[in-house]
Amino acid sequence: MRSKAFFAYVALIVPAVAVSAARADVPVIDKTNYAVAKQTAETTDKILDTNKNILTTVTDTLKAVTGDRASTASPMKDLAIGNGFSVSSVPSFDSLIKDGVPNFGSMSGDIAKTATVFINGLQLVKSLSGKENSSFSGDKSYEQLVNAVLGVSAMINGSQQAIETRKSAFEHAGSQIGTSQDIKGSIDQNTQLQVQSGLTLNEMIGVMNGAVTSLQVENQRRLTDISNTKKTLSYGN
Repeated sequence: MRSKAFFAYVALIVPAVAVSAARADVPVIDKTNYAVAKQTAETTDKILDTNKNILTTVTDTLKAVTGDRASTASPMKDLAIGNGFSVSSVPSFDSLIKDGVPNFGSMSGDIAKTATVFINGLQLVKSLSGKENSSFSGDKSYEQLVNAVLGVSAMINGSQQAIETRKSAFEHAGSQIGTSQDIKGSIDQNTQLQVQSGLTLNEMIGVMNGAVTSLQVENQRRLTDISNTKKTLSYGN
């Protein structure tokens, strides 16, 4: 009886143990740890997205402040003297007349022509003494004065043309301000405008130098006349 009872007990226990063993192989999910792990993963994902956005912003910023913007600034490079008259094209006053003929070198043809017509219209004598290649101080002074008048006339005509050309050029350039796609383009545009403004100021200085030269020639002329007058009076005595 006891043997039958024992085997019956074992028969009941074995399935229970088998079920317990089977259940032991099934992983147990800890809800608290799962929630923490999920939050950590989401936070990490957000950090990665933020870093990606920062990298994109840095790349865009670097692109906006570096690189070549020649296509943006180059249209402004000829505002001052690129498309018109420049004082630097006027030859030295001492060399404006060669063999009695005006010589303007590489100066614009229409400006040279206007100045030549002006000086010819005065119908000036070639020399005060009437001699060619004269060494007389009065003739030398007179020749310098004629050259100065011719040079200043060319400067005036050229500057008058340049005023209109530069006015239109700077107005057009001003309308382009703010159209650049990034800060580097705007900086390059502003830099080019500053350069062109400096060149324009230099042109003004050149014109003023021409005016000062003409005054100097006039003073030389007066000084020569005073000297020649003194010589004449001395000879008379």
